[in-house]
Amino acid sequence: MHALYFVGTAGSGKSTLTHTFANWLRNAKVSVGTVNLDPGVLHLPYGPDIDVRDFVSLQGIMEKYNLGPNGGLVAAIDLISTRIETIIEEINELGVDFLLLDAPGQIELFAFRDTGPIIVSSLGGESKMIVYLVDAALGKNPAGLVSSLLLSASVLVRFQLPQLNVLSRADLLNEEEQEQLELWLDDPDQLIHDMNALRNELQIELSTELYKSIQRLFSGLDIVPISSLKDETLELLFSNISNTLTSGEGFEIFR
Repeated sequence: MHALYFVGTAGSGKSTLTHTFANWLRNAKVSVGTVNLDPGVLHLPYGPDIDVRDFVSLQGIMEKYNLGPNGGLVAAIDLISTRIETIIEEINELGVDFLLLDAPGQIELFAFRDTGPIIVSSLGGESKMIVYLVDAALGKNPAGLVSSLLLSASVLVRFQLPQLNVLSRADLLNEEEQEQLELWLDDPDQLIHDMNALRNELQIELSTELYKSIQRLFSGLDIVPISSLKDETLELLFSNISNTLTSGEGFEIFR
């Protein structure tokens, strides 16, 4: 079984991509299961095969411990780790080739607390990876792109798994914005040059030095543009995922 963790900032499209990619895999005759890891989500565009809300009640935790929404989410996500064995049993019962795990919307609660790495290390077997979603709304300006790549690098450090960066909701960018983003990724000097157009000197210096550090320390800064509305980008996504998980050999579905 291959486990894909969809991670990203709130509103970056993790649940939507989980939904559409699962459907795409099913249409390609690939067996797939979905897991919702967000105890606080109210509505999902898909019916998860496994849902942590069945094990952890955010509302119940808030009432029991007199917590607000944020404190309740911290406690709820931490409590998920106490139900790991039960969740593993349910995953094994699915008997699927691919498992899509929809991470909580609050990336700081999942990636930067101990619970996130515990969950990721426990669920999904040996073949697993992170699909990190860079929100197109953030990636279309220099400072936003650098900030997104910094978060991506932080996730890579935290989970220490193969990771693919994707530009989610790429259809929201016009042709000029898409070309500009591709230019920045292909030519770091151009990105640094465009950051110099920022008015705040401290922001220019910080963004430039952060990007240089990310570029020096982490390879694979390419971002695969995808849209949940376009099947051809979902095929591109799967192709990149298969190459990542198989060290470039790919899965038979594309042979």
